[in-house]
Amino acid sequence: MQIRRLFAVLLAAVMVLTLAACGTSNKQDPSDNTKAQETTAAGTESSDSATASAETSEQPSSDTSDAETSEQPSSDTSDTETAENKILVVYFSWSGHLDSMAHWVADETGGDLYRVTAKDPYPDDYNQTADRAKQEQDNDERPEIMIDLTEEQMAQYDTVFFGFPVWWYDLPMSMWTFLESYDFSGKTIIPFFSHEGSSNGAGALPTIEKLAEGATVRSDDALSIRGGSVADSEEDVREWVQGLGYRKTAQTPQEELPAPSGKPLVVYYSASGNTGRVAEYVADELGADTFEIIPVNVYSDEDLNWRDPSSRVNQEHNDTSLQDIELVSTEAPNWSEYDVVLIGYPIWWREASWVVNNFIKNNDFTGKTVIPFCTSSSSGLGDSGIHLAEMAGTGTWLEGIRFTENPSEDSVREWVRGLDLE
Repeated sequence: MQIRRLFAVLLAAVMVLTLAACGTSNKQDPSDNTKAQETTAAGTESSDSATASAETSEQPSSDTSDAETSEQPSSDTSDTETAENKILVVYFSWSGHLDSMAHWVADETGGDLYRVTAKDPYPDDYNQTADRAKQEQDNDERPEIMIDLTEEQMAQYDTVFFGFPVWWYDLPMSMWTFLESYDFSGKTIIPFFSHEGSSNGAGALPTIEKLAEGATVRSDDALSIRGGSVADSEEDVREWVQGLGYRKTAQTPQEELPAPSGKPLVVYYSASGNTGRVAEYVADELGADTFEIIPVNVYSDEDLNWRDPSSRVNQEHNDTSLQDIELVSTEAPNWSEYDVVLIGYPIWWREASWVVNNFIKNNDFTGKTVIPFCTSSSSGLGDSGIHLAEMAGTGTWLEGIRFTENPSEDSVREWVRGLDLE
């Protein structure tokens, strides 16, 4: 009897070790206060997998990206294409890992960037989010999501880069909602994801193949990066995109126009300082005067936190009647003396920040050459300059340029010199 009992104990131990080998060695219960980790093996998924982590690589983050340096979903679509292939980069992120990866993908491909968020935001607390994610999965829920992308706009895209963290061996249920909301027939879907052990994506990739009916899902080409390594993975992400053959083409040269001439003025609005730095480089290179657009009610860091649905920028974005921003002044001194106006702004939801609108509306640009420049973390200039020109109704507006949120001084000065301002 003792021998049989000993044999049974040994057999049980072997089974435990075998299952552990299929998962991650640092798996922790999500109820722990310590940092929870993700399990890995799809084959071990079950209704009683209470030891599996809900959040695979995404951990609560105190970081808040402001509206000047981060992109938000937009009803607008970018004109940037790769080999006539219209690209969408869509992602879900809780801690910020997928946010970083998606921005690198979008920047490398020139694709349009859309973030999926739950209408009812997930808590900042890890354990609460883990519990909610597990409940959603167990109940086969489809959380209501926020994404400003119509079915007609989706139809324009040929390729969809699809980013997510692995939660409970699968997609976050918010991404189930997204996949079931659109027709993916004829599209190519390329997944990329973060994890803390499920390097093969566990059940997430089969789920995409099931829900995106009619699409070609390139699961074998999916990019998998451990969450703790995301911060150092930018080069890897970009090389992966390039290896797939999706790299943005050079912009079409601007139509030849006479070089603008005359006295220049640099007008700009900067929420977090990025556009302001570019404006300083531009003005210094030209020896130009500057005029800063300043709202009466200056935006705080909390106001600029686009991740908070209740933040000021989100409220203003959702209700255009709130975008009539009172400015300290709309009158640049000696306005009539300037022949060339360079106007800088951050991109908010793929458009010029609405803070600049009242300056544009309240000034006569007749006889002036206007050159827009903007800063953004991913999106291009798009039609932002065109829309400002339409708002102004006067002036000769050139195409302009987009800079990253932290461009080198040399790159800005090189652009200015290339304008051949006389």
